[in-house]
Amino acid sequence: MGRYLIYLLLGFLFSFDSDAGTTSLGEVPRWSNLDHLQNTITREEFSHLLDTVYCPRPQWWSGWIRIGEEKVSIRKFAQRDDWYDLYFNKEAKAHGFSANTKSISPSLSGLTIALDPGHIGGDWSAMERRYFSLHGDQPVKEGDLALAVAQNLVPALEELGAIPMLVRKKNEPVTQNRPEHFHEDAKQWAETVLGGDYNDTEKKNTLIRERQELLFYRVDEIRARAHLINHSIKPDLVISIHFNAAPWPDAEKRKLVERNDHHILVNGCYMGGELAYDDQRFEMIWRLLNRWSVVEQGLAESLSLSFSQVTGMPTFSYKGPNAQKIGEVPGVWARNLLANRIYGCPVVFLEPYIANSLATYPRAQNWISGKKGEGSCLIEEYSEAVLLGLKNYFNQ
Repeated sequence: MGRYLIYLLLGFLFSFDSDAGTTSLGEVPRWSNLDHLQNTITREEFSHLLDTVYCPRPQWWSGWIRIGEEKVSIRKFAQRDDWYDLYFNKEAKAHGFSANTKSISPSLSGLTIALDPGHIGGDWSAMERRYFSLHGDQPVKEGDLALAVAQNLVPALEELGAIPMLVRKKNEPVTQNRPEHFHEDAKQWAETVLGGDYNDTEKKNTLIRERQELLFYRVDEIRARAHLINHSIKPDLVISIHFNAAPWPDAEKRKLVERNDHHILVNGCYMGGELAYDDQRFEMIWRLLNRWSVVEQGLAESLSLSFSQVTGMPTFSYKGPNAQKIGEVPGVWARNLLANRIYGCPVVFLEPYIANSLATYPRAQNWISGKKGEGSCLIEEYSEAVLLGLKNYFNQ
């Protein structure tokens, strides 16, 4: 029952707000916020970014976006025949791409970098399902490892002249809300999901609890971080720090896996069902017009190469339609994630190491227990790869 509920909750996390037109806890978009971006992009560049980064299949966007010669029209609200007209920059047409492609400082000096340690960690890691232990060992908590990497990067980045800012400084939520805050939302959702089975008290209570927890740590926590990043930190870029994991071959008899790899994510690959939401459609256009993908791809490629060089790990490749290969450098992919969608600047999302692998698990245990072990420290190696990628990208 537990596994069924998780799949059900994940599958329906954003599914019952379609009448409202927004995803869970999302805001109704203000399309006028794009007015200052009128006449800033050519038709060629808009189409290129849409096709190669943001939505690679025309059948996914054709019901929501109409590309004409002079303008592109985007449906503002799913329930209405109301369109936002964005006019193209004609003067730059001869050059293909418009002249104001977004960039950031060519140097790390003075650059504000928000370090976003993935997940919450600590006592919350079990709820987040970013927690596992084997054979009586200390539990591996992704949030704890991610924070350790971020903290390790701070002095090193300061030495390079950058201004690193931690999005969270401890293994506690950024949001002030807690799961019970979302009880009514979860209750209404459970009524919709269960229908005639709503009188099954055990199933109902479990669904409500799981749903309100998901809204807390997977949605509201990310939105709280976005508010901090967009309104207080206001960085030049965000580095979102994660550790990956692989499915257990046998969930009942857990054994470490041989796979150990890395990949880097940028924002993109919006699927048709995602573009059906007004807020996601707006956020995709907002990111596209700001050209953050230019910086994201360049930095992601540099980081992928540095992780390969420092760690010796191979790169991971996606098989399904929810990810799009970006550029020629192995290991760089576009995915539409809440964090890399609503942070208002370039975002690179790091997914190195397989925490439950034969190679990484002992190294994680060494760090948790404070032992040196053989070889380099996992946290230091991760940090070294990030620093090398940044230095190479900024030619330092």
